[in-house]
Amino acid sequence: MSRDPIAFMLELGRNYGDVSHTTIGASSLYMVNEPLLIEEVLMGRHRECVKDWGAQQLVPLVGRGLLTSEGDFWKRQRKLASPPLAPKRIAGYADTMVACAERECGAFRQDEVRDIHADMMRLTLEIVGKTLLGFDTGREAERISDIVHVAMDYFDKQFWTWHGILPQWVVTKERRAFRAAVRELDRIMYAIIARSRARGDAADDLLARLANARDDTGAQMSDQQLRDEAVTMLLAGHETTALVLSYAVYLLSHNPAVAQRARAEVDLVLGGRPATAGDLPQLKQVDAVVRETLRLYPPAFAIGREVVIPFDLAGYPMPKGAQLTFSPYVVQRDPRFFPEPERFMPERWLTPREPALPKFAYFPFGGGPRVCIGNHFAMMEATLVLATMLQQLELTIVPGYKLQLAPSVTLRPAGAIPVLVRRRGPAPIPRKSPWSLRAPAAVDA
Repeated sequence: MSRDPIAFMLELGRNYGDVSHTTIGASSLYMVNEPLLIEEVLMGRHRECVKDWGAQQLVPLVGRGLLTSEGDFWKRQRKLASPPLAPKRIAGYADTMVACAERECGAFRQDEVRDIHADMMRLTLEIVGKTLLGFDTGREAERISDIVHVAMDYFDKQFWTWHGILPQWVVTKERRAFRAAVRELDRIMYAIIARSRARGDAADDLLARLANARDDTGAQMSDQQLRDEAVTMLLAGHETTALVLSYAVYLLSHNPAVAQRARAEVDLVLGGRPATAGDLPQLKQVDAVVRETLRLYPPAFAIGREVVIPFDLAGYPMPKGAQLTFSPYVVQRDPRFFPEPERFMPERWLTPREPALPKFAYFPFGGGPRVCIGNHFAMMEATLVLATMLQQLELTIVPGYKLQLAPSVTLRPAGAIPVLVRRRGPAPIPRKSPWSLRAPAAVDA
């Protein structure tokens, strides 16, 4: 499992059926691959479960935000956070998303080679900063990017190496760097929160709305609660969307006919102007590309629960403490639900077939009461940014590159995803690329 968690989960799903069991140390791990059973747990049994061991490992970074909190506290936080993330409210962020995407695309020079994953990480951080957290680009954004990198390296070791079994009082180089990064993140976040409170009700970003929101008793979130929600939003709204966009570029490069259809739709719908929220219903090809990318490469590749009240599932006893895992990566590649499951076929989402799927045959954002609260934000952002990129650029994967995955907290690529840039419009003012390769051979190495 530590050598290749994706292959391990695929093997369990394909060789051992809808419910499989193994042990990791003293823990029992059950993997569930049947949509109806996944639905039973995430929707019907949600009161008998809490977030799993993996989610709890994130607490030192994200605190007790929506991702990791439980019970009445989680319900209160979810109720406060839901209105600002409703579809009608987030539509107002569309122009900012597109403006950021246009600025990022404008820095791409003709015939240069870039790491599209690094570019998308920078872009989505800027979008999250402006729309959700209320900070602009600059030193804060650069430092947050560095902190995220340190944190993801730390969690990679916690999840898949011997570091995860060491007691917390054992100080390693990675733990020292991680704790210093969290202290720096706290300093940045509390400064952002202070500015959010000072801006009052007039501010439009989500953090400011949360800072000034009141629950049914008239109480506001504390600075600690705001900090935890802000960090959760930062990671969920930054890392995951960057991955979707990076993998979409990779898949479109290997499927030029699909890319051409999506680009033709963008040209027809937009007519050379910037995309808007009102264009989303007409961008059906682009939306289908995003959905199919989420099917093949879901950033949240595994979702877990821990049993706190024992129950039976499909006739098997689920004891207290059992770790249940549901993998969108595995289920969404199951030929029972998706013919030719390994093929990139956005047209799947352009037919009436989608409503006929079992509810949890496709669940890149989870499901049940704890479905990702930012799913509408993420879909709007990914669609608008991808449409802007298709409008301005033709990006092709450097010959010889082979995608390798490095799953950790999210489904990350192992290293850079190098693309060759072709501009569709006037060339931008020359600017030094933040990443370049002298030759494709450097990528193969």
